Amino acid sequence: MRRVGTIPCVAIHLPAVPASAAVARHRTRAFAAGHGAAGELLGAIALAVTEAVSNVVRHAYPEPGQGDVQVLVDIEDGDLEVVVLDEGCGFTTRPVRGLGVGLNMMRAVSDAFEVRDRPVGGVEVWMRFALPA
Repeated sequence: MRRVGTIPCVAIHLPAVPASAAVARHRTRAFAAGHGAAGELLGAIALAVTEAVSNVVRHAYPEPGQGDVQVLVDIEDGDLEVVVLDEGCGFTTRPVRGLGVGLNMMRAVSDAFEVRDRPVGGVEVWMRFALPA
């Protein structure tokens, strides 16, 4: 964990391979627990991060391991903010594997959710989770 100014944060940079989902989940979960997340909230955060990173592995690059995934986690206004991003092909009109259930799940378990193409290429998934006071 590193601190930038007074905002607690962690930046996780990993290759876009299946094993990275577990690494990102573990590191994000530890950070969240250290800032008050517990029980169902901690499970929801871990599930959402796992799904977001897994989506990068499955969809962002033509082949697994051809690119990276970044997970940025910080505390803002009492909420845990998670951003998962890649530099892959972005949303396209090409057919994709999967049913799209993961995006709906991330939306359902987070307090705020957005997914968008990045101007520099790739996709960004942004989620917020309210931490206990």
